[in-house]
Amino acid sequence: MKSASSSDRTGHDELMQTGPRLLALAGAYNFRDLGGYRTVDGRVTRWGRMFRSDTLHELSGADLQVLREIGLVTVIDLRTTAEVERSGRGLLLAEPVRYLHLPLIQELGEESPDLTVEAREDLAQRYLWYLDAGRSALVEALGALADPTSHPCVFHCAAGKDRTGVLAALLLDILGVEQEIIVGDYVLTATRMDLIIARVRRESPDGVDVIAETPQFLLRAEAATIEQFLALLYRQHGGGQEWARSAGVPAKVLDDLSALLLEADGHDPMAI
Repeated sequence: MKSASSSDRTGHDELMQTGPRLLALAGAYNFRDLGGYRTVDGRVTRWGRMFRSDTLHELSGADLQVLREIGLVTVIDLRTTAEVERSGRGLLLAEPVRYLHLPLIQELGEESPDLTVEAREDLAQRYLWYLDAGRSALVEALGALADPTSHPCVFHCAAGKDRTGVLAALLLDILGVEQEIIVGDYVLTATRMDLIIARVRRESPDGVDVIAETPQFLLRAEAATIEQFLALLYRQHGGGQEWARSAGVPAKVLDDLSALLLEADGHDPMAI
C-alpha cells in the first residue's frame, strides 16, 4: 500500500508540493511512510506498515479520515510527559487506536540533567546519547513494531526529526536498509522544518523566543548529522542489531521485525 499524495496541506490553508511518501494532512507536516526502502540483501520495506511523523495533536477531522483509510492501529508517542500535558493528543484522543506513550527522554534539551557535554554541542552525539537515555523506550518501541497486531503504526515526537529520527534510523538499520537510504530518509525532514518551526512560534506565547534562543544546529536536518550518528552507532555498538541485542531486545523480536516489515523486491517502481 502506498500512502502517496502529490500535495500536502500545510498551515491549515496552504498547499505545498511534497514527495510521494508524505501523507496529505492539515495538522501534521512530516507524516510519512517508511515503505519502499531497499535493504542490502535485495528486499524492501513494506508500504503501509510503519510511519514516522511530527506531533499529531493538531490533526483535523479530515486528517483523521485519512488515517482511518490507511487503517492506523497504533500510535507510539516519544514526547516527554510535559509535552503531552502541554499539547495533549488532540482529536486522536477519541479515536479507537492503541496509544503507547514511550518518552525517549525525560526533559528536553539543556533541561536534561544527564546530557553530556558532547551531546550539548553536537547533534550526532546527542543522538548517540539517546540510545542510553532512552534505552527502555527504544526497546519497548521495537517490541511494539515487531507485533503484527500493532500495524499500521506511526511513531512520532514533536518535530519528527530527532527522537523520531533516531528510532527510524535504528529500525531501518536493524532491517538492513542501505545507509545512504537511511540518510536520505532523515534529510527529508529538512523540507518540513520551516512549517514545524512556524508551528512552534504560534503555539505558545514564548514560541518566538524559544526558536530565537535555540542553537541553530538543533533546527537542521543535515546528512552529515545522521551519517556521523550511524558511524558512531557502528563504532561504539556494532550497528543497530548489536545495539538491540545488548539493550535486551529478544532475538525473536529482531526476527519478527524482518518478517513483518520486509518483503522481496518484486520490482516495486517506488522502491529506492
